[in-house]
Amino acid sequence: MFWWFFFNHRKNNAEKAVDDMAVTIDFEIAGKTLLEAKKVRLQPTDNVIALLKKVMLGSHKTYKYVLVTNLLAKSVQPNANAVALQAGAPISGAFDSRSLCHKVVVPFEHEHLVNALGGSNEPYLNKPARFTHLSVDNAVRDGNDRAILNALIKIARIVNNGGSQVAFRCLSYCFQLLEDVIAKNELLNTVKTIITPDLIDIYRYVARYIEESFEGETCAAVVGAVEKQFYACLKGEYRVEVHKVNESGASSKEVGDIDVYEKDKCFYSIEVKDKAFTVYDVEHAFNKMIAANVKRGSFVYGPRATFDAEKVKITLFDFEQKKFVTLFMEILPYVRLVLFQTPHVETSNFIQLLLDTTHEINAKDCTIQRVHDLAEAMFGKA
Repeated sequence: MFWWFFFNHRKNNAEKAVDDMAVTIDFEIAGKTLLEAKKVRLQPTDNVIALLKKVMLGSHKTYKYVLVTNLLAKSVQPNANAVALQAGAPISGAFDSRSLCHKVVVPFEHEHLVNALGGSNEPYLNKPARFTHLSVDNAVRDGNDRAILNALIKIARIVNNGGSQVAFRCLSYCFQLLEDVIAKNELLNTVKTIITPDLIDIYRYVARYIEESFEGETCAAVVGAVEKQFYACLKGEYRVEVHKVNESGASSKEVGDIDVYEKDKCFYSIEVKDKAFTVYDVEHAFNKMIAANVKRGSFVYGPRATFDAEKVKITLFDFEQKKFVTLFMEILPYVRLVLFQTPHVETSNFIQLLLDTTHEINAKDCTIQRVHDLAEAMFGKA
């Protein structure tokens, strides 16, 4: 009995010691600090410039978010430790980097940076940000990703030694490094054509657009766009949310690839597949919807999809027996049906709506660029 008391006493004291080392970040001040850092143009010392470029101009999106978030934390709270990722990290000055990023940095990026960091809604769900703190021992792919992690750690140590002013200078310089990316993204955010396409033109455009898959992104964007256009015509408080392709929704609120809400209640979800799938994929998608109390669901498949039609037919019948309404359909007949049923199809705005949807799903540059290239090829560039 004594050993149990002794063990838990030591354990509780250790946990308390870690908590005592943690600091908190004022989110309101953090938001104002981000605005100020973007507004001013400060230059850090030469020993950190190359490291900042390594991270901010590199290919690892998660580490970009971590860098900006931790520089912000150190700018706001001098006692913050720039290597921390979690408040429970076994280091002095630990803080909740994830909450600061998701609640302050991500909204700021959407509003002021044109998604220049990567456009993720929850970047800390990715494995590199799930450690308690930055360390050379963190699991990461060798090569470029590890080099970026090492650069990030060096920056953190420099700002820890230099203090809040050094961190703020680095934060300001990070925004300067993003200026070209922001300018490029702003150009990619708008598409204008010489010819105003009619409804048949839109259908033909969609058919050509999905000739390229880009890992399922084109089909997901198309389905999301036609759903948005349809519900925009209806009376009522409808909202269509299109989620990032191939990103786990286990820690998020999404049900399917596309969720349709009436007020705050999701009543309809859509799963989109543009690759080979099995009957178990269909079952998983619909069972997830049922678990979320969604009453109806669609499974839309693209031109590269293959499946066992007989097994799927049996599965759809089983879901009908459960009183769950299903729709299983190939994408082009689906698009034709939704466009046909939409009361007012704003053909002049559809391509812009599709473009907006590709940004919403945080699509790859090639997926977004295809919207522009195909629109120019078919209807001319205004």
